[in-house]
Amino acid sequence: MPIRPDLQQLEKCIDDALRKNDFKPLKTLLQIDICEEVKIKCSKQFFHKLDDLVCRELNKKDIQAVSTIWVSFGRCGKNITILGRAGLTTMIKQGLVQKMVAWFEKSKEIILSRGNSKDEAVINMIEDLFDLLMVIHDTNDEGKRQVLESFVPRICVLVIDSRVNICIQQETLKKMNAMLDKMPQDARKILSNQEMLILMSSMGERILDAGDYDLQVGIVEALCRMTTEKQRQDLACQWFSMDFIANAFKGIKDSEFETDCRVFLNLVNGMLGDKRRVFTFPCLSAFLDKYELQIPSDEKLEEFWIDFNLGSQTLSFYIAGDNDDHQWEAVTVPEDKVQIYSIEVRESKKLLTIILKNIVKISKREGKELLLYFDASLEITNVTQKIFGANKYKEFTRKQGISIAKTSVHILFDASGSQILVPESQTSPIEEELIALKEKPNSQKEFAKPSKYIKNSNQGDKKNSQLERTTPSKRKMSEASMIVPGADRYTVRSPVLLINTFVCFVQIVRQRHLEEEELNHHCK
Repeated sequence: MPIRPDLQQLEKCIDDALRKNDFKPLKTLLQIDICEEVKIKCSKQFFHKLDDLVCRELNKKDIQAVSTIWVSFGRCGKNITILGRAGLTTMIKQGLVQKMVAWFEKSKEIILSRGNSKDEAVINMIEDLFDLLMVIHDTNDEGKRQVLESFVPRICVLVIDSRVNICIQQETLKKMNAMLDKMPQDARKILSNQEMLILMSSMGERILDAGDYDLQVGIVEALCRMTTEKQRQDLACQWFSMDFIANAFKGIKDSEFETDCRVFLNLVNGMLGDKRRVFTFPCLSAFLDKYELQIPSDEKLEEFWIDFNLGSQTLSFYIAGDNDDHQWEAVTVPEDKVQIYSIEVRESKKLLTIILKNIVKISKREGKELLLYFDASLEITNVTQKIFGANKYKEFTRKQGISIAKTSVHILFDASGSQILVPESQTSPIEEELIALKEKPNSQKEFAKPSKYIKNSNQGDKKNSQLERTTPSKRKMSEASMIVPGADRYTVRSPVLLINTFVCFVQIVRQRHLEEEELNHHCK
């Protein structure tokens, strides 16, 4: 049986916090279950007391106190009565939404003062503010109109501001899209003024450097909700300067939003080449411990896409939910939740193993180890290190100071005959302008020079964008493979790899010397 609070308890708690700076009664109120039929009587002055308390704590930048106030007010809001009338309706008439605009602007000052860093307390405070805003929005039609008119432009400004943390932008976008989803038809006129058209154009530009796939999706969703499909045909060319990008955006249908949006964003991010901040790779299979995670059941979804987000420092993807209609379930792996990770080639596949700090629940399964399998030809090491950091990269087990991890390495030769050792996963069929080593039955080596590949920079960019979506063709040159300790672990500049390269070079020279001696012996 829920506890019934005193009819005047909420206002008394606000009084204690305002006059005595005592927040304990307000925090205690958060622990009380409030039934829908409970009426909490407040005076006509309650609205002004609430505003005074919120403004004071915002000026003090006491984030925890502000969150406590907003959560308490949000939980009790529907139960409040003022002079026998519905409290929220009365306060909306008193100017509650305008006061919340002021609260938002003060909160934005705090956000910008913290920089782009991820501050959980600030993120929680913004979530609490927008949870409260949704309560006001859902109160009545006047609440909807005022909230949409006052907050949609401000949320757009927040989203296009690169100084704001991505997590905050994602949260505010979710709330805005929820508002737009319920927007009355007669309220759409607020989206057609010149200010909103300029903001929509800036939102389109923000997609390019957002640095997070989910944020990009949220922006695309907002643009689609703010316009009809017919309006998009005209506005897309204003938002995106390249025709093929504008046409891809025009192709997004409301009924196929998820898959059409994926096609559009893969095209946008791929077009950016090395300047992109979202790298997308097709995954062969994914596991949480021993449980396989399933791709969303959508016939239009071509691949099991994994997004590497440089801006938010997260890895994210979508799986099929366990519910009956198999709704898409988002999975996000932030850098601060990762304990250690490794990348290795196993059974001709590249395996990214992520060990999490704590057990997580994904699609009703619990686990701590995430395993993602990719085609061995895909280069995921650099972008993974940019997201999770090189310090969390799993070191191979060492014995007497030498790595015992083994990987297949291709020995290729350049025009001067110098040996170059390249891990199998690093070789590219496009950029191999090398001389291959062919083995003949008599063990003599023959050098064959393939035709020169002249690389155009524009073609290179185009190929880079396509490389993530297609399996590279088989190599057209013969190669000699051998096992070298630790070759996949280090970059070309690594001293250990240079040592390994030198050791292999000595071994090759020694083998050649023995073969020459044997040949001379036979000749004699």
